[in-house]
Amino acid sequence: MAKKIERFQLLLDLAERKRKEAERLLAEAQQRVSQAQAGLTQLQQYQLEYQQQFQTAGQGGLSSGGVQAYQGFISKLSATSLQQQEALKQSQAQLEQVEAHWRQTLAHYKAMQKLLDKALDEQRAHDEKRLQQELDERSQHIRTNFL
Repeated sequence: MAKKIERFQLLLDLAERKRKEAERLLAEAQQRVSQAQAGLTQLQQYQLEYQQQFQTAGQGGLSSGGVQAYQGFISKLSATSLQQQEALKQSQAQLEQVEAHWRQTLAHYKAMQKLLDKALDEQRAHDEKRLQQELDERSQHIRTNFL
């Protein structure tokens, strides 16, 4: 029985290492999504501010070269924003995969914990039964000596 418990403990330790690694990967994936979202928000905010500057400058009068420069930069900002949106989507997809892996490793860890707990309960029950048998045998020996 002790070897069985040792094996389950070894399996639980391995499952715990895998669970911790999955938690680390999950945290990293969540951070990547947060960073991508923050980058996109910042980029969109900058794009909006730049468009407002363009409108303000346009009201004051701009040369055709100035208009082209503003429009060219706004176009680059739009393209960069689309790239950042795609990066965010990829980060979110990776996060979903990592979350699924984390849930799987957590379930495996809990299953190993249950198996170990069950083996420990069986060992305790076995030990208690053996102790009770020993006590019963001793009590029978004591009675026969008095008779």
